[in-house]
Amino acid sequence: MMKERFPDYLNEVLRKCGAIAEQNGFAAYLVGGTVRDLLMGNMNLDIDIVVEGDGIEFAHKLSEHYDNVRMKTHQRFGTANITFLPSRGLVHELKIDIATARTEYYEEPAALPKVETSSIKKDLYRRDFTINALAVRLNPDGYGRLMDFFGGQRDIRDKTVRVLHNLSFVEDPTRAFRAVRFSERFGFRISKHTENLIKSALKLNLFDRLSGSRLYDELILTFSETEPVMALKHLSRYKLLGVIQPDLRFTEYLEELLSDVNETLAWYDLLFIEEQPNRAHIYLMALLSELDDPGISSALTRLSTPESDKKKIISRINTTRKSLRYLLNDDPVEIYRILHALDIETILFTMAMCRDQKGRKAISKYLVEMRNIRPSITGNDLKKLSIPPGPLYSEIFMKVLEEKLRGGLASRKEELEFVKKNYKDYIPETRGGKVKKETLK
Repeated sequence: MMKERFPDYLNEVLRKCGAIAEQNGFAAYLVGGTVRDLLMGNMNLDIDIVVEGDGIEFAHKLSEHYDNVRMKTHQRFGTANITFLPSRGLVHELKIDIATARTEYYEEPAALPKVETSSIKKDLYRRDFTINALAVRLNPDGYGRLMDFFGGQRDIRDKTVRVLHNLSFVEDPTRAFRAVRFSERFGFRISKHTENLIKSALKLNLFDRLSGSRLYDELILTFSETEPVMALKHLSRYKLLGVIQPDLRFTEYLEELLSDVNETLAWYDLLFIEEQPNRAHIYLMALLSELDDPGISSALTRLSTPESDKKKIISRINTTRKSLRYLLNDDPVEIYRILHALDIETILFTMAMCRDQKGRKAISKYLVEMRNIRPSITGNDLKKLSIPPGPLYSEIFMKVLEEKLRGGLASRKEELEFVKKNYKDYIPETRGGKVKKETLK
């Protein structure tokens, strides 16, 4: 299975992992999402290896066999990260995360776990869902053998997301958000028992114990899905959006707005503009847009949003609401003035919120054509015309820009002629109506 699906260099590294483990009395396993995706026929090169033994010692032994590697170790957690740099047969970097097989226990619900070394079976048992609790043995005796203790292969076949035990959401309530993401990503159903456990976690208010940062991280991962709108709708169905803010509802309007955000960002990607927006902030603005300011503020507080970001997001939402009414103006200069004062996140959010095609076209034209229009002439050109430096320069540049925005002044020469015509009273050589030849060059 791995030989057919993985590139040659990765197969070679995995076999080397198994050989090194065998030589040192360890057992090495490929685990997690990579194994799940192998069984589903999907490519996933996020390589995680669990070692029964000493994961850090294993990582050192592995790195000694290669010249083109960087390694970081984390003694406290018994983990290491190895990066294989591009070289013969390896076009891109390859990153491998290595961990010592461990078990976890929770001293209280929703707290971070305590960790102890353990076996591969107990290591897999601490994972979120059966489909992610799979491993492939890498040691030579049994290389490529699937280790499925909890029915993960069955659940992949049956397209089901299922927790491993009844206390799963008590230990880590964020797994409810992950259940929804995996369900939407793969087109799986959430098992009835798992659904009931999510409902129980809500009744027990277990999500209240989650830190805002962990909740925010889960929301960001949801925004990053291929179909974030459906994932958010699914979260609403399980009443998980209310964990963020009790008044948060997934309305028809919100579904349409989030879909428009999705389309707007996809369109922006096609422009190949270097400036990349904060996509998470745009989705978050859309998600919170039907709340009033106190509601938005309380949601952002629950998500532990930094105060500076909180003010920025609330300001962007309110700015968008105000800007929409002015986008039907036919004057390109006015459109430029409205949009040029906004950051890219607010512009794209405004485009998504705009329900009028004329307004959307105005924003599109601004981003594609108008945003980077600048006067070709400089302050040096004005000095050569003997116009004294001062606030007048800014006025001249703005007037030139306005003419260019309206479709005029196609060249630097035309810009200079425009200045000489409209500001002749400031040019000594033209005060008498005559222009020196060298000035016109």
